[in-house]
Amino acid sequence: QITAMVSDGARVDAVATGADSAIVVNQTPFYGESGGQVGDTGVITSADGAVFTVTDVQKKVNGVFVHLGRVEKGKFKTGDEVRLDVDGKRRSNVRANHSATHLLHAALRNLLGDHVTQKGSLVDSDRLRFDISHPKALEPGELLKAEDAVNREIAGNNAVVTRLMEPDAAVEAGAMALFGEKYGDEVRVVSMGGEGEQSFSTELCGGTHVRRTGDIGIFKVISEGAVASGVRRIEALPG
Repeated sequence: QITAMVSDGARVDAVATGADSAIVVNQTPFYGESGGQVGDTGVITSADGAVFTVTDVQKKVNGVFVHLGRVEKGKFKTGDEVRLDVDGKRRSNVRANHSATHLLHAALRNLLGDHVTQKGSLVDSDRLRFDISHPKALEPGELLKAEDAVNREIAGNNAVVTRLMEPDAAVEAGAMALFGEKYGDEVRVVSMGGEGEQSFSTELCGGTHVRRTGDIGIFKVISEGAVASGVRRIEALPG
């Protein structure tokens, strides 16, 4: 059910064809941009045939998800009951890229050392970008080893397991927490590549992921370079 709408910077009770708007509903299957992962896209429709194309979803204060886009047809009013459909193909690509990011992080730490930590990321539908703390450029051989390690985990086709835990218990169980991130009373722990303490990667993460590592398809690093002192950027193409 639509609970609020904004158009031209002001809260409104209705939006019609052609209006660029923001829509808030009482519940949503859409992922709002956070943790480096882009927001979902898709469509919102009403029973009387109105259509709203969702081009982005932003997660705002107090967990409010704002659906941004344009009314393609008809009229939407506050209180309308609507149907929300996520673009499944795009979501699947994003999931694969996000899971590949976790595998890359683990591979780099295993290869280069525990000083490697995530300093930023972008998980989109067609690529991933991953920034790490590391004092020097990665050698071509190191990049190849990291790439091979990720592809071995993909070929293993192990299940990706998610659990809800208290933050302290999750870290004690081996989950990686990102410095500077704020966590609530309960966190989502994502493990992939093996089982339990033998998992190749275990991190706290609220993003979307594949069901099995084999769903990623394949993994190829396309570039590596510096973005700041002691920070390297790796770009890759999964799938």
